[in-house]
Amino acid sequence: MSVKKIVNTLLAKTGYTIKKYHADTTDKNDLDRLATDITQLDKVKIHFGCGPRILKGWINIDLSYAHFRPYLQYYTDKHYPESIRGTRADLYIINIIEHGLPLPDESVDIIFQEDFFEHLTQKEQIVFLAETLRVMKKGAIHRINTPNLAASMRDNSDFAKGKNGVYVGEWDNWHHYSVITPAILEDMAKIIGYSAIEFNGRDKSIIAAQLPTEYRPDENDRPTPDSNVFADLIK
Repeated sequence: MSVKKIVNTLLAKTGYTIKKYHADTTDKNDLDRLATDITQLDKVKIHFGCGPRILKGWINIDLSYAHFRPYLQYYTDKHYPESIRGTRADLYIINIIEHGLPLPDESVDIIFQEDFFEHLTQKEQIVFLAETLRVMKKGAIHRINTPNLAASMRDNSDFAKGKNGVYVGEWDNWHHYSVITPAILEDMAKIIGYSAIEFNGRDKSIIAAQLPTEYRPDENDRPTPDSNVFADLIK
């Protein structure tokens, strides 16, 4: 079995299957449903790249549906208690790079994503950040949790060896397309027009009380505290 197949198998067990975000699997009914459903919500919270961890009370967006039950053995009650488990009705299968969000300007209160951003190309990251900024209310928070390129290279590469010392598994093993550093994310946020960005740590968001417990990353794969970039982008 190839390394890629092994990785895909292991990821499937935790609900994080490899998906190319450029592939458009959008459910047109979900586009229409989201435009309608948002009008019934007092507070609009969007969870991107949810996998089977669909959150009750959130607008969960991904490219396909996976029921949570086969994955409960990998979640703890801390990460996915019954009280926050959503259903297919809480999921919207939409590729926002292709279609955008069928939402008005300044209509969203919170955006949350973890281990999603790195699966976008650089172009798609810019499009994604621009579209999310458009729909966010003034002062709203976009919570990002994504692998840190600087930490990955520091912990796994030996650049003195040249080509042979570069850890390319960051891209090849996980189908990552554009892995960032805090500085890269900060530059992107400034270019696009976010008013501020605050870096912190796991479950240390400035709106942590309004977010689910952060599930990613797996400490076995990324053991250092700075292995992921944890950031709050503020409109």
